Amino acid sequence: MRKAASTSTTARQLGRLAGVAGAVVWLAMVTAAWAQDTVHLASGGRTGGRVIDYTGRQLVLELAGGLRRTIPGDQVVAVETTKTPQEADGDRAAARGDFGAALALYRVARQAEPRVWVRRQLTAKIVWCHRALGQLERACREFLVLIASDPQTPELDCIPLAWLPTPPPVALEQSAEEWIAGNQGPAVALLGASHLLSTAARPRALNRLKQLALGSDRAVALLAVAQTWRTQVATVAPEQLEAWQRAIETMPHRLRAGPYYVLAQGWRNQGQWEQAALALMRIAILYRRHYRLAGQSLWEAGQMLERLDRPEQASRLYRELVGDFSNTPASPQAADRLKELARTEG
Repeated sequence: MRKAASTSTTARQLGRLAGVAGAVVWLAMVTAAWAQDTVHLASGGRTGGRVIDYTGRQLVLELAGGLRRTIPGDQVVAVETTKTPQEADGDRAAARGDFGAALALYRVARQAEPRVWVRRQLTAKIVWCHRALGQLERACREFLVLIASDPQTPELDCIPLAWLPTPPPVALEQSAEEWIAGNQGPAVALLGASHLLSTAARPRALNRLKQLALGSDRAVALLAVAQTWRTQVATVAPEQLEAWQRAIETMPHRLRAGPYYVLAQGWRNQGQWEQAALALMRIAILYRRHYRLAGQSLWEAGQMLERLDRPEQASRLYRELVGDFSNTPASPQAADRLKELARTEG
């Protein structure tokens, strides 16, 4: 009997300890919840708490005492928050270029994520993956989901605009006709006009872009202006190209990749190979997330360097393209060119 009593007492003690341990774990989780989000500000400072919502217009932060602070969206540089294992694994897969795996992981993470503002960020990552995989129509559809949730999204740089002079697939062209004529907001109209510039609907698309360039959404207006440049690269004068360069430097850093590509096409058509190569290399160095555009830029920059009789520098770019952007359409071209240059040197 004494042994049984001792066992019962031990069980009760273990139960109490388990309860205390559970309370400690719960307290640690609550404490971590308050410390899990760090907001980096444009002023260079940072603040912490629990992000309630984050849109392009504002960020709402709940402080430890329950008070809420509202921060204008343009003052927020970045937000650090706790990631699920699926999102963290997705980030690692995307970093190594396995965009198919990253896409699947991000979809799982989004489905399980209770925070609306984090789901928006995951949607942006899904857009990036579809873009890298060359799945333009799917990228556009996911972007529509993002912009419907936040019309002023801080993730606007993921918008799958057309920068290469390639006609869109038929299904995407039909969708773009709906977007340009609809009332889903300036970002959606920009998306539609962008993909119609290489079609028979070019005049209407150009007219819509000019309207958007005068709109109140500054980020959309800047991208709309840069899209209109696509129609001028064959005839643009050097002094106008210099004006384009200055305009790009006034844009938010995250929006400059596509405009740099159009600028490079203008310099190339002027026979300014070095200027063209510099603009293209900016994309490859600074905007690697624009996976296919960065790969194409490396290929074209190598071509410019060959025109400048710098085959060794061109070869370095081709090797980088084959190694880091192996799943882009430009990669096989670069591999073939490396073989040709090796034979020439031999």
